[in-house]
Amino acid sequence: MAFIDFSDATHPARNDRSVDPSAAVQSFRQNASLTLQERRVIELARNDSLKSLRAPRKRGWFARLILGPQPASSMLANERLEALRRLAVHTWHKGYQLPASALKEAQAAGFSEDEIGAVIDIIGRIRAPFQRIAA
Repeated sequence: MAFIDFSDATHPARNDRSVDPSAAVQSFRQNASLTLQERRVIELARNDSLKSLRAPRKRGWFARLILGPQPASSMLANERLEALRRLAVHTWHKGYQLPASALKEAQAAGFSEDEIGAVIDIIGRIRAPFQRIAA
């Protein structure tokens, strides 16, 4: 049986626990295929939860009385940027295990496969390395 060394194939951030995320963000900002506004949307999507992908429900009068006015929606008005935000939120939370609907929605919004792949790869590099469940 032959031995194959896969240590060179892994990203350096996976092997080093003291990763400086600013270096990965810097490489992300140098990506010329995305505009500054699109890169900012991806960075802001890091703080959004998967719950923000659902359509907001209207509060009834009693809920408004108890909880106050309706909170602002996290959805963006620009459809292209909203598709990018949805793709980025899925990628920040699920890594490379994205639903096909997020990819199709980004392609329908006008992003090329190369741009989608670049977004997914860059977010995958910035994300925290896999944490073991049992230490």
